[in-house]
Amino acid sequence: MQFGWPRGMPVVRKMEPGLWEVRSRLRGRIARALFWVKDGMMVLLHGFVTKSDKTPLDELALARQRLAQL
Repeated sequence: MQFGWPRGMPVVRKMEPGLWEVRSRLRGRIARALFWVKDGMMVLLHGFVTKSDKTPLDELALARQRLAQL
């Protein structure tokens, strides 16, 4: 997902055990997807667009809730 020398925050990062985030920059915004990986399969839990560099807690809570349902 990420190639080359990282500049700034990585494209993919671990948010907490079992929960990962992938980021993509848009014009003035950041698209994010929160996902879980199990047995080589990536399961998308939640995607959203934000202007902030910090992941909003309510978005993270929704991903946690969906992960708990799996």
